[in-house]
This record gives sequence, structure tokens and C-alpha cells, in this order.
Amino acid sequence: MELQPADIQALHDAASRSEFPERDLALVHASLYWGFTASELSRLQLQTVMQRNGEWRERFKLRPEYAFNGESRTAWLLDAGLKRRLDDWASYRLEHHWGEGRGESFRGLDERQPLFLNNRGQAFAMTPRSAGSEDLLPTAMNRLLRELLDAAGLEEHSPLDLRDTYILRLWDAGLAKQDIMTLTGIRRSETINRKVRDRIPAVEDVFAGFHGELFGEGH
Repeated sequence: MELQPADIQALHDAASRSEFPERDLALVHASLYWGFTASELSRLQLQTVMQRNGEWRERFKLRPEYAFNGESRTAWLLDAGLKRRLDDWASYRLEHHWGEGRGESFRGLDERQPLFLNNRGQAFAMTPRSAGSEDLLPTAMNRLLRELLDAAGLEEHSPLDLRDTYILRLWDAGLAKQDIMTLTGIRRSETINRKVRDRIPAVEDVFAGFHGELFGEGH
């Protein structure tokens, strides 16, 4: 279910009131800007999005070991607002000694640590889907996103809706289905079809005004 502009504003407001607003504002913004899964958000390393000199990478690749469907893909960071959110979060981490590195590179942070850390300054926990399974679920990240949605009064939405909202924004921006699949790691075109179905007009609706557009009213 898509998040509307008022829902997104409510979610940002809830993040700004949380115990860790620097992280949560950056997380909400990143979730909607990148459309990453909760698993990708949990395991995204600092060095993937930050250069050694401390600047944010404007283009980077998700590593296949945690990327959706196990396939590396490209993402961009061109939004000045998201960069400011990430700056605030990086400063908070340094101030509270969360994931410090050994030198001055990467702003003094450990580049191997995840970009986003939990309330104790540690990596978000991943839990096996079943006993002995190597398939890990992003339980802790989903729990945090669920708490933020609830705090925003958006109980009817799920963490998956942030990714769906991203997909619909790509569609509305005019990207082809194949481009959306490339950006999200989704392999089946049927999956995209299902998400954008309500955006595709019925044939009869198209033809309702088709004649007048081409030939002029009255011909």
C-alpha cells in the first residue's frame, strides 16, 4: 500500500520525535529514496556509501552477499537532503563513539560497520528463518520501521510499503519496467505489474477521449 505525501510527512515527524532522531530521520529518508529492503538497510556497510575522504558516494553498488536476490546493483545518492541527514547521523555516531575507526579516513568511523546501527550502537540483528537455516530475516530493522510507522499513526501500513512507494514513484517518473527491475533487483516482471496495476488505465478510459484528441471535437 502506497504512502501518500501526508503519510510520509507524518513518518518524518515521528522519526524527529524518536529517541534517536538523527538515525531515524536518515533511515526513513534513505528507505524512500533508495527503496532498499529491510535486509539491505540492515547490512549496508558505511564504506559502500562513503568514500575514504569522508564524502558520500554519488553512485555505489550493493554487494551481492546482501543485495536482494543475491545480485549486485547500482544505487545513487544525489539528494542533498539525504546527504544532510546522513551527515547528522555520522556526527552522532562520532559523538557517541559508535563504530569508531582507527584513523581519520571515513570521518574516523569504521568503514566495515553497517551504515545504520541499533539503539546500542551495534549492527541490527538478523534471525534465521527457521532453525539451522542460512536464510536470515531482518527482524530488528523491521521492528524499528514498524515502531516508526505506529508512532506516525500509520498502523495500516507495513515496512514493505516504503519499498512499494519507491517503486510506484519510479513508475510515475516514467521509468520502463525493465529499469525498475534493474534498480530494485526484482526478477519477475509480474511482480512490477502487480504493484503498478492501479496506475495503468483501463482501455475504455483511454478511448473515452481518444477521438477528440486526434481529430478535434466535432469531426
